[in-house]
Amino acid sequence: MKHIFFIGIGGISMSALAKLMLNKNIKVSGSDRNNSELLQKLQRDGAKIYFGHKAENIDDTVDLVVYTSAISDDNEEFLRSFYNNDNEIKGDLKIITTPFLAELELINHLLPFLEKYPQLDLEIKTVSDSFDTEDADVAIRSFIPYRPDLEQRPLFTHHHKLWASSQYLERFSVPQTPQDLDHHRLLVFSLDKQKSILYGDWLTWLLYAGSTSGRPRKPFLQFTSQSGLLNAACKGYGILQFPQEWIHLRKAELVQILPQLEGPQIEVFYVFNKRNTSAQKIDALYKHLQASLKQKFSL
Repeated sequence: MKHIFFIGIGGISMSALAKLMLNKNIKVSGSDRNNSELLQKLQRDGAKIYFGHKAENIDDTVDLVVYTSAISDDNEEFLRSFYNNDNEIKGDLKIITTPFLAELELINHLLPFLEKYPQLDLEIKTVSDSFDTEDADVAIRSFIPYRPDLEQRPLFTHHHKLWASSQYLERFSVPQTPQDLDHHRLLVFSLDKQKSILYGDWLTWLLYAGSTSGRPRKPFLQFTSQSGLLNAACKGYGILQFPQEWIHLRKAELVQILPQLEGPQIEVFYVFNKRNTSAQKIDALYKHLQASLKQKFSL
C-alpha cells in the first residue's frame, strides 16, 4: 500500500494514525474543514492537506480511504471512496435498458466481457417506461436532458431503414416511392405498447413516411416482440422498419427498400451517476461495448 487518504484528518485519532503511516514511509493525504496545529504539523511531516471535502481530492493514486462514523453520508469524498474504492472488476453490476436494446445489442456483445471478468455478477433489467439510473448502475438509453448529475457517453447510433423479404417483394412488387407504401403490408411494433414505451414515437415512422392522407397507415400486423417482427418479415408477411446495423448483425435475408428514404437516427448513450466516474467496472464495460460495437458497425 503506497497512498492513504484520511477524511477528517484533523481529528486526534485520525491525525495520530496519519502520523504513524508517515513514519512507515507511506504517502498520506487528507482533508478537513478547518486548519489547526495538528494539520500544520502533519504538513511539515510530509502529508498533503486539503481544506474542504471535495470528490476530486481523492485521485487515482489513492489505495485506501480512511474515515470515521462522524463523516456524513453525503460527504463527496466518502461517496467517491464508497463507490470507487474497489479497483478490481468484480461484484454486482446492474444495467437497465429497454427490451429492444437488450435484445438487439447487449446480448450480442456481453459474453466476452463476462468471460474476461468471471468475478463480476451482471444483471440486465428491461423496462418499457421511462427510466434513469435510480435502480441500476448503468442505463443504456437516449440522452436525458437537464441532468448535470449524470455522465452520458455516446455509445452508438441506430439508422432505421425499411426491409422486406424477396418472397414478399416478388408477390407485391418493390415500392418505388414512399407514397407506394400506402398499398403495402406494414409490420409494426404494437401501437398500444408504444404509448408507454421509451422511443415509442420513432417506432411509428413507417406508418407516416410518405402517407398521402397525412394520417398514419393501418398496419397489417402488430407485434410486441422485435424478434417476432423480424421473423414475420423473413417469412414474407410484409415490410418492417429496423436499424440497418442489426439487420447486418443477424444476417437476416431481407432486402432494403427505398434506400434513399431517411429514417430516424437514434443516438443511444451509456448513462451513469457522475459520482461513479472512476468506478473500474463501469468504465471497463463502457470500453468493451464501445470497442465491440465499433467492430460490428465497421463490418
